[in-house]
Amino acid sequence: MVVKRGLPEEMSTLLKQLVMNGHIRMAGTVLHTYLMKKYELDEVTAAEWIVVYFRREFPRQLSRHQEKTARTN
Repeated sequence: MVVKRGLPEEMSTLLKQLVMNGHIRMAGTVLHTYLMKKYELDEVTAAEWIVVYFRREFPRQLSRHQEKTARTN
């Protein structure tokens, strides 16, 4: 049986606070660093995991961030 552990409560609370305050890019940076150190991932895999996490946990904020980023490019 596989036990899903997820992120530690402190990490998920920090990410939620950052996202709700409009700092989704900073939340992504924090999560990226955590994933690379904790799971010893390469940058590409960590980036893919971050997208999946934000799509699952914060879809509205992610789409708003992507629209904003697309407008500036």
